[in-house]
Amino acid sequence: MINALASFFGTILRGIYGFVAGIGAEPAAVSYYAIALIITTLLFRFALLPLNLFQTKNQLKMAKLQPEMQKIQKKYEKDPQLLAQKQSQLYKEAEFNPLSGCLPMLIQFPVLLAFYRIFMFPTKFAFTDPAFYASIQKNFFFIPTLDHPDPTGMIMPIIAAFFTWLSTYIVQKSNNAPSTESSDQMMRTMAIMMPVMIFFFARKMAAGLVLYWIVGSIYTIFQQQVSNKIIEKEKETEA
Repeated sequence: MINALASFFGTILRGIYGFVAGIGAEPAAVSYYAIALIITTLLFRFALLPLNLFQTKNQLKMAKLQPEMQKIQKKYEKDPQLLAQKQSQLYKEAEFNPLSGCLPMLIQFPVLLAFYRIFMFPTKFAFTDPAFYASIQKNFFFIPTLDHPDPTGMIMPIIAAFFTWLSTYIVQKSNNAPSTESSDQMMRTMAIMMPVMIFFFARKMAAGLVLYWIVGSIYTIFQQQVSNKIIEKEKETEA
């Protein structure tokens, strides 16, 4: 499956590169290859828009359930088993699935692995002509080639870690799902551990894969801000 996804996105990357390269003179600071990678990343994220809209509706539904959920939590706080049953009953009556919000993330993980394969074996999954691939520019500002890790070992990893933290923070802050002390602690731990993990991974990974992650994180921030505005507007309309 991962190889099939790598071939699919590799073909798209190659096609976009061909389109961008035909526009005009290649910028000195940002190669056509880097531009094609950014466009490919955004196209994939736009393709997930129906799922993201579903997620926004899910968040709105959770926001509507929140008052009733708080009543249940207060009423059955001393009986965790009965509390879980009442919560499940409320979800069922509202036709709400608390796990459905994880779907976009679950889809993104195999795609991340597919892009990893593309950067590991570019002439297998994207540019099937090794000589042509070797001849094209792959620079991105201070990075001489996106095939290799950031030569500074710090700049791209720090940027990736920062936007990972910011996107995680905004998404968690916007989460309307009911929480407990243990779940809140887990979320706080994840908000710290994820950026740290991404930082160390980004130091070893191809800069192209790190660029893909950064662009995706920035898109997530923008998307969540739009979702928040939609939810707030719906709340104001109902009020």
